[in-house]
Amino acid sequence: MTRWAAIGVCAMGVAFGQAAAPVPMPAQLGLPQAEQMLLERSLAVAASRGQLEAAQALRQIAGYKPNPTLQLGAEQFPVHSNMPGTVPRFFSSNLDAATEPTYTAQFIRLYERGGKREARVAQAEAQIDAAKAQILDSFRTQLWQLRQAFAAALLARENLKLAEAMDQEYQQTEDLTSIRVKSGDLAEMELYRVRTGRLPFKQAILDARTAYQQALRDVANLLNASAGGAEITGDFSNRPLRQSLEELVKTALDRRPDVTVARNNSRASDAGVRLAEAQRARDISVTFEYQQVGNDSALGVITQIPLFMYNNQKAGVAQAVSMRRVAEAQLRAAESQARTDVEKAYQAYLTARGATALYGADNLEQVQKLREAVAYSFKRGEASLFELLDAERTARQATIAYNQARASYQLSLWQLEAAIGQPLE
Repeated sequence: MTRWAAIGVCAMGVAFGQAAAPVPMPAQLGLPQAEQMLLERSLAVAASRGQLEAAQALRQIAGYKPNPTLQLGAEQFPVHSNMPGTVPRFFSSNLDAATEPTYTAQFIRLYERGGKREARVAQAEAQIDAAKAQILDSFRTQLWQLRQAFAAALLARENLKLAEAMDQEYQQTEDLTSIRVKSGDLAEMELYRVRTGRLPFKQAILDARTAYQQALRDVANLLNASAGGAEITGDFSNRPLRQSLEELVKTALDRRPDVTVARNNSRASDAGVRLAEAQRARDISVTFEYQQVGNDSALGVITQIPLFMYNNQKAGVAQAVSMRRVAEAQLRAAESQARTDVEKAYQAYLTARGATALYGADNLEQVQKLREAVAYSFKRGEASLFELLDAERTARQATIAYNQARASYQLSLWQLEAAIGQPLE
């Protein structure tokens, strides 16, 4: 089961991790493991899970029928008597008395009419579906943020490796220059130049290490964990995209979670209109009564019907209709946003694909061969230090651009998955 399917299972009732204190990340953290931790420990997803539980409770409440009422009464107890030495009567009858003890038991039941309960249930069920989709959408947005941070960490790691390798190679150049200066083949000024030229390599190491540590802490923050001494593992993907733009847009409109949320909210608003219209159907309250007056007993039935003299529920219907228009507009906005996100992600993919081809392995190999040739010529005294430094700079820039192109391509695929709310085929 994929992590995208696992989140759906959780939406149906599997418990999420509670908002606990951060825990250390594993020493070696790959993306699949990070996504699983996100599923288990994300505070945003846990908050959405709480909204689902609240919606499920409201669904249960909506299905209840009105509770009946039992009313008990006792009244008209004589507390004074014309006969000295007597006590108030509670259960005896006196035909000469003006009052008699009266006991009343009433069973009152309200009968809802107009389909109110059915409309409440339909509205609550749509809200549950919206809450489930909201969990998926929380995971979708959090997963995209995690992947962005993860890609930044991978890119910084690759640039750090490059900077360290280039610095080591440059150390060899510096050592060779020092030897040639001592042997008199080069002026001492050349040694100063080569040492000064090493500064950008040292700065690149510092920048890449800082970027890596910052991205690592962004990953830890999303996972509700502490970075500690964790290291990011994994590599960029170069898999091709097999779906067309039209297919991607259709998938987003059909299955993207935030569109599903808006669609279910629209359903709930439709049920809200039906519920508001049902309020215009008068509910009937029926009372079944048993009454004892003195020694006599009697049964009775009382019916109560509201008279809509002041509030005829028209305002409630108008409000519900307005809320339905709002929900419909929000649905159209969600669909438009999904379509726009897919188109933007697709354009990013096309650009990244072109950049990857431009800075492909073949072109990068040519740059490295040029650098090696210039370095060999410098060792033989056939190339100047300026030519070597220029070749070093060109090779470094080309490799950094290649790393960035690979990262952008991977991000474009992940951006497409976030835009459609599903894994790519």
